[in-house]
Amino acid sequence: MSVKVDSERVSDEFLQEALDECHLNSLRMALYQQTKDPDLARMKIVPHSRPGTPFLNYLVDRAHHDELKEKAFRYLTSGDLTPAPAPDKKTTLELMAMFQGGHDLDPSAAGYGYEELAFEEFPREAKWKGVVPKEALKNFTVTIIGSGFSGIMAAIQLDRLGINFRVLDRQSGIGGTWELNDYPEARVDITTFLYQYKFVKKYPWKSYFATRDELKEYVDHVVDTYGVRDRIELSTKLVSANWDAATKEWVLEIEGPDGTIETHRSNIVISAAGLFSTPHLPDIPGIRDYKGKMFHTTAWDHDYDYSGKQIALIGTGSTGTQLMPDLARRGAHLTVYQRTPNWVTPVRGYHNAVSAGIRWLLDYMPYYANWFAYNAHVAQLQNQAFHPIDPEWQAKGGYINEKNDQLREGLTAHIRKKVGDRNDLLEKLVPDYAPLARRLVVDNGWFDTLLKDNVELETIGIQAITADGIISNDGVERKFDLIVLGAGFKVSQYLWPVKYVGRDGVQLEDLWEKDGARAHLTMTMPGFPNFFMLYGPNAGTRSGSFHSWIEILVRYVGNVLTEMLERGAREVELKQEAYETYNAELDAEMSKMSWESEKGGGGYYVNEFGRSGVNMPWTLAEFYDRVKEPDFDDFELN
Repeated sequence: MSVKVDSERVSDEFLQEALDECHLNSLRMALYQQTKDPDLARMKIVPHSRPGTPFLNYLVDRAHHDELKEKAFRYLTSGDLTPAPAPDKKTTLELMAMFQGGHDLDPSAAGYGYEELAFEEFPREAKWKGVVPKEALKNFTVTIIGSGFSGIMAAIQLDRLGINFRVLDRQSGIGGTWELNDYPEARVDITTFLYQYKFVKKYPWKSYFATRDELKEYVDHVVDTYGVRDRIELSTKLVSANWDAATKEWVLEIEGPDGTIETHRSNIVISAAGLFSTPHLPDIPGIRDYKGKMFHTTAWDHDYDYSGKQIALIGTGSTGTQLMPDLARRGAHLTVYQRTPNWVTPVRGYHNAVSAGIRWLLDYMPYYANWFAYNAHVAQLQNQAFHPIDPEWQAKGGYINEKNDQLREGLTAHIRKKVGDRNDLLEKLVPDYAPLARRLVVDNGWFDTLLKDNVELETIGIQAITADGIISNDGVERKFDLIVLGAGFKVSQYLWPVKYVGRDGVQLEDLWEKDGARAHLTMTMPGFPNFFMLYGPNAGTRSGSFHSWIEILVRYVGNVLTEMLERGAREVELKQEAYETYNAELDAEMSKMSWESEKGGGGYYVNEFGRSGVNMPWTLAEFYDRVKEPDFDDFELN
């Protein structure tokens, strides 16, 4: 026997195998939407955590597994897999509670979660409130800086609104950080079923954690599907932007691929330059004296064969640890220079491909893809429990809070399990700060590689780089054929290297001279009319998908623009009072988080002033309430 869907015939055995490996709670929800079988609603849901971790997963009780799979098999072989009508918002909220079996559903996060299920065609979209002001749109233009995921999202939203725009990108290809970073083993470190737009339905991901090349394929798919490729100008960079108060426009100097400078006027500028756009080159004495091969991870030389070479890797953050196994595998010897240890976490299925059976269910079982992605959201939502400092817990002898301390114990146990009796490594690898005070690093074979005979971990620090190699602080010089710089990015240099000059000659340095980059809701600043940032200062959310937040922020910007145009205004500017009030509230809440208080923690989360300019203190629900729609009392529209 076989079931046929859109000419795709599969055997009973294939279906049974797919059901055996699928996420059963997601299957239960999808099947309930299709059949309204009350037995499915009554099935017991058990909050379950894997040993050594504080993360919960909401699982169908084992007593119901066979019954659920049998019901699903009967449905899938019924011959009719036509999707039932998508539920309304009230029904969807009831389904969200059912997914968790009534356990700990956060009602304040329900609005975000409803959109996350993506039952609507375009769940987060700015729309005109009244009649489209066609006359006002004739000579109105927006310039978007960057063609990464943020810039692409802005382009698609503006195109749907009928607003004219152009996208500039200094790189030769689209994709932002995924164009820039093409080092070995590069892949995303959260599941691709979160790392995707919610308006792109059932994209055929090959991997649970997509490689860089697969992410580039996704970018190509999106820009071609939504018809914005021809609006993107590559190898074209914005040199400067000056606000012209008389005409209420930005005057842009743009350098084209041939070096020619063009002057362009734009009503609106949206910077989607992103956080990881300016590589950090370590300031080490003698770095310019080195005569061997050296390159930063963002400028990987694919023509250089490092097989059998003596290699040094400087930097052990997410990038360094990710590419390190390849260096050790191909090189004769690898010395890894670690300044600060990171908490490195195992992720199940990190290299796994999406099987044919799961791919079939995602494609053909109505609503399974929605609930499968939603399950990843629910799991990640728990991250925000690890950040706050709990004074009562500390008074009892705890370190940060109960959940964070549980995570610390689990990660420490993982390190001990990995390095075994290598106490010399254990001392170097266990951080003295709390997990998530810096970004967690995913284990891409980090610990296993450190145990190899041709790998050495050096933690004493670097004194200087010589013509032949590196001298560590103990005076020992090691000679290398290749030095790889995995020192990350200058994340505090927002909008760099473009020179922006706002109203009355105000510059970013003037606004940010006291304690670094700031913004209102990460997007706007006083003194810079008609200007928006995507993934600006303090945009690092405590939970939620990057793509989902970009959709929400772009919707916010889109709604500001539609309000502006419908009112007949030519400029919109954030009020100074709104900027100051928001940042005072942000600072007060930030003092309750672990990032700035943890000795040795922080990393790129904390800027040169000792303030966290990357993350925000708000919970998902709190920030969603602030940005789901603009408060026009915060702006001057003229």
